[in-house]
Amino acid sequence: MRDIIIASANRKSAEHIKSILQRELLFVSAVYQSGAEVLSYASIRPDAVVVCGKLSDNMPAVSLAETLPPGFDVVHLVSSSDAYQGFVSNMVELTMPLDRLEFISAVRNLVQISSEITTRKKTRSAEENDLLTLAKQRLCENYGISEREAHKKIQKMSMEQGVRLMDVARKILEED
Repeated sequence: MRDIIIASANRKSAEHIKSILQRELLFVSAVYQSGAEVLSYASIRPDAVVVCGKLSDNMPAVSLAETLPPGFDVVHLVSSSDAYQGFVSNMVELTMPLDRLEFISAVRNLVQISSEITTRKKTRSAEENDLLTLAKQRLCENYGISEREAHKKIQKMSMEQGVRLMDVARKILEED
């Protein structure tokens, strides 16, 4: 199982998140306040799940996720108005107010993912991008949701099922 670290400028919030996780028997290895501290940790550890809020050095969670080496995943806790509009393969955003069960499930699934999956390439082939785009379009049409909501739905299904995003996209396209 991978380590869990918390990164938040707000020490009180970080300790609260830590207590939630530890009540669910998810051990937190460290609590940091800046992206620089997380990157320093990443330079000596092979992998971890980073639960990230606003950082003291104002490093955006997206930048942190993109800078971390393979094996590191970010659970970004964010207000809906500050949500990132793009896609980062090793980052999951959960909007505040936080759904506790969704949060615990996301962290637990990421912690238990095998090293084979966490060390995969961060970039997708053109075929995989097309597949993901088609799956999102199908969800948009079927559920009347935005592309962003469709992407989040695919991410959530991937986490819940413990399978790759591309496997979920294929399954969506195979269903009629």
